[in-house]
Amino acid sequence: MIKAVIFDFDGVLCHDRFYEEMLLPQYQELYNWIQDNIFGNNNLFYQWMRNEVNTNDINKIIAKGTGHKEEFLKDVLLKSLEAIRLDEKMFNLAKELKKLHGKKIAIITDNMDVFNSITIEKHNLNKTFPVIINSCDYGILKCEENGRLFDIAMDKLRHDDYKNALLIDDSEKTREIFKKKGGNTFAYTTYEEFKPWAKENLIG
Repeated sequence: MIKAVIFDFDGVLCHDRFYEEMLLPQYQELYNWIQDNIFGNNNLFYQWMRNEVNTNDINKIIAKGTGHKEEFLKDVLLKSLEAIRLDEKMFNLAKELKKLHGKKIAIITDNMDVFNSITIEKHNLNKTFPVIINSCDYGILKCEENGRLFDIAMDKLRHDDYKNALLIDDSEKTREIFKKKGGNTFAYTTYEEFKPWAKENLIG
């Protein structure tokens, strides 16, 4: 029986993207530059998620590359993050698993400093999820150091048996690491696909 459920954030609990709400369609050129040079630059993108560079550094890079002022870019990012929506169906299911079915639940995410300062607070995530592991806080990504972030989460959940743990994630690479530790995984695409599986394997 699954006793601990670990949720990915981006791609599972949330599907919105940085900047979209505030930059499109008016600032299409700026949006494209950011997609190509920030999110399309794996080295820089991963550095941001490891907290090797922070959001202020990213704003400086965008300002230099596009000619936009840092204050404008800071405001745009802040407002776009505040506009990001959770997948309410998946979020409510997580709450149901915790409150009605006694599952231990956690979030593990490769994310940035702004996830801590804005997203968690905006959606009161820490009131639902007793354990939230952000790569930014540990300087490593989920797939690095043999998936050490999963070990940290399991320790914080006080759950030491991967055989009774489930990872819900849209990344095959991440799921494979969890499987090697003995855990169960679900390849997430949509809530509609996950709900019947959850009803059979988690809720009963």
